[in-house]
Amino acid sequence: MVPSDATAPRRPLEGLRVLEVGVWHAGPGASAILGDLGAEVVKIETFDGDPERRFGTFGPLAGEDEALDNWTSLYEFSNRNKRGIVVDLTSAEGRAVFERLLARADVFLTNLRTPTRDKLRLDEQSIRAVNPTVVVSAVTGFGPEGPMKNDGGFDAMGQGVGGLMYLGSDEPVVMQMIVLDQMTAITAAFGVVTALLARARSGDPDAPGLTTETSLYGAATWLGARNLQAAGLTKRHISTAWVRERQAPLRSTFRCADGLWVIGTNHPEHKYWPALCKAIGRPELVDDERFATTELRRENSPELYRLLDEEFARRNRDEWVAIMSAHGLLFAPVQRPVDVLEDPQALANGYVTEFTHDDLGTVTLPGFPIRFGGMVAGPVRRAPRQGEHTDAILTEAGYSRAEIEALRDARAVT
Repeated sequence: MVPSDATAPRRPLEGLRVLEVGVWHAGPGASAILGDLGAEVVKIETFDGDPERRFGTFGPLAGEDEALDNWTSLYEFSNRNKRGIVVDLTSAEGRAVFERLLARADVFLTNLRTPTRDKLRLDEQSIRAVNPTVVVSAVTGFGPEGPMKNDGGFDAMGQGVGGLMYLGSDEPVVMQMIVLDQMTAITAAFGVVTALLARARSGDPDAPGLTTETSLYGAATWLGARNLQAAGLTKRHISTAWVRERQAPLRSTFRCADGLWVIGTNHPEHKYWPALCKAIGRPELVDDERFATTELRRENSPELYRLLDEEFARRNRDEWVAIMSAHGLLFAPVQRPVDVLEDPQALANGYVTEFTHDDLGTVTLPGFPIRFGGMVAGPVRRAPRQGEHTDAILTEAGYSRAEIEALRDARAVT
């Protein structure tokens, strides 16, 4: 186990051992989250390495650094907080290494395809034969049953089958920045923590570990649950396309004098329409017969939006946010990701945090969005170089220096 500083704040999952055999983000992202919470995560890679080390560009998300070998920003995101070891799982010697590490683990996590797991003997039965009490977390593309159970899947494919491409559009549009991969990682991490809690509450230290299974498809149905519920109740597709002029004026976006935008929320119109008119300096609109009711405001939406846009273009965004607040209206700034990095509200709550990276220096990263009283959570270790901690991990597992050299000579590890 990694030595801990007795003076440092504790993390909720300190002492938990997680063993990962995974690639890309949907699985490894879950163990990165567990590492944020203090778990000791060991990532097993093949000699070729996680492909995310070399192929880290998806949509607009780029981040290769030619000065760093086998590294992308996406790999860093998926593998922070981990230590890395390279093991040939197809060799007898490598398999023995894997089983010794597995015997010490509290959690085993993988997102390899089911046929690959079976081939490498990473299936539930093989894992339980080595460690009956370990929590097994299996992440797939489309679920463990059904005609697509053996298919591989990526973020955009999960969005496609899961109905997420119609969020905000009448034509299929991919949500960028691996939104579904991250949702799947969060779901898998939630499953692991729930399984650990269930086992702890059983009161039996020898109770068999639970197996948790989730998928890109499953996470998509959870993320889009409200739309699925509406479809289930109505038995038809309900358009959720965002057309600004079709929105209620109190639940819409407006461009301000400085070119920045604000957005309002779901105010009950019958109550707050007069307050909006007063806030923008147009109280006479309350009695304007074109806008006297919700139905009339919708019917005359083009003209109403022309008037509202004229008024919002007179002041800067932050001024409008303050004015709306003073009138009891909930409006917020619309920010780009780069804006969030410097947002005082995000900084005050630790939603973004500074991290000292061995190769990159001081960088700003997402923090952990949950507080735990006196405990802390968030990035603590950069992603490992390929095989960086092989010797240390094997030594902790009880291998002698001579045995480690023999494993290396046999090309079982590197």
